[in-house]
Amino acid sequence: MATVRAKEQQAEAVAHILDDIIHLPGTGMRMGADPLLGLIPVVGDAVAALLGGVILVTARQLDVPWGTVRSMAFNQWKNGLIGAVPFIGDAYSFYFKSNAVNAALLLRAVKRGDHGACPMTAQALTIGDLAGLAILILPAVALTGLVSLWFWDQNVSYFSLLFPAPYRSR
Repeated sequence: MATVRAKEQQAEAVAHILDDIIHLPGTGMRMGADPLLGLIPVVGDAVAALLGGVILVTARQLDVPWGTVRSMAFNQWKNGLIGAVPFIGDAYSFYFKSNAVNAALLLRAVKRGDHGACPMTAQALTIGDLAGLAILILPAVALTGLVSLWFWDQNVSYFSLLFPAPYRSR
């Protein structure tokens, strides 16, 4: 079993990679893989939503209450669905940083604990945990992919701007 701090660090690392691993030169701003993945047509935002789901899985391993996990899932849904909209979605992912928000919610919930105490080790996921996480994460990933596919079919993408003539003749 992993210690609680190791799991917290895992969630923080995922959030860091997805939301702020790259420092933009000349600015005080940071960017992660989430907005960059959003540039990949159809699947990019769905992959980002799936990777963000790792934080939700970690939250359940640390016995974070389901109410907090639902809030975290709602952040993932918003990030995925708005992120699937070309141009606007990538800006939203860049500024909102849902994974960092979710990691902070996880840390706050673990620090608070059920009765002011924090467990020493992370618990194994139960069948109920896996089912609940699947219900929260998989529809978000699927719906994000479908929204991305719809925009792709409507010729609304970065590729339609970069390569207008050959792209539209498909």
